[in-house]
Amino acid sequence: MSTVYDVAVVGSGGFLGSAILSGLASRGARVTGFTRQDPVLVDDALAPRAADVPVIVWAAGGITPTVAAEDPDAVAAELDAFRAFVAAAAARSAPPRIVLLSSGGAVYGRPAVPPYAESDAPAPPNAYGAYKLAQERILVDAGPASTAVRIANAYGPGQRGAHGQGVLAIWMRAVRAGEAITLHGDGAVARDYVHADDVVDAVARIVARPDAPPVVNVGSGVPTSLSELLALLDQAVGDALRIERLPSRGVDPDSTWLDVALARDALGWEPRVPLAEGIADMWERQAR
Repeated sequence: MSTVYDVAVVGSGGFLGSAILSGLASRGARVTGFTRQDPVLVDDALAPRAADVPVIVWAAGGITPTVAAEDPDAVAAELDAFRAFVAAAAARSAPPRIVLLSSGGAVYGRPAVPPYAESDAPAPPNAYGAYKLAQERILVDAGPASTAVRIANAYGPGQRGAHGQGVLAIWMRAVRAGEAITLHGDGAVARDYVHADDVVDAVARIVARPDAPPVVNVGSGVPTSLSELLALLDQAVGDALRIERLPSRGVDPDSTWLDVALARDALGWEPRVPLAEGIADMWERQAR
């Protein structure tokens, strides 16, 4: 163990990064965070505060599905930054174990069918999935012990819905602004929604287990259609939602949800926050 820190979280100012930082600290871990303003790399080496930390959680990155589709240069820059970090970590005499927040909703695709398991071959249906899979492969090729956490659609308090990511946050922002919610298509497309608290619990268990699987899905394990999601939000808001229905954009992936049996069997983890309860809590806490 480090004489100062047990865990470092890169991207500690973001939605999941900040939740993981505070969640690990509340569990008694000595944890430190890094942001773009306080980078984990200094002159192509790990910053002194991170140099001897045994586990580093990578929750950084400004790439969303929208950015990935529209700005390949930004994707390349993010991958270069991650590659430099992994190389610096691998160069240590005792390399840290790296926990990478990846995507369970974007790295899987046809010909596999949901619920997607870790044994299904990755087949990203879009540029964002290709970006997350590239991160995973950079990590594996570099060699340090690692776990890629393939997270479903995470939601919870503190999510801002920036750059088109986080449908619940986007919808809640529209409701608070008195605007209509935009729904593309018929609402039948389903996703797997997992609360940030459940993600934090999974990451904490991975941090505590040096023998954690190299890849593990973290989600609810249940498909929820956009129409069902709207109905749950309507219950939480307590007032009728205004919905603007538009044609399908034709670029959204098929319905996706995850098989989370490995997380249960290997980590003793299971999702605990029911979706209706999580949405109501997010709505109330975002209003404060």
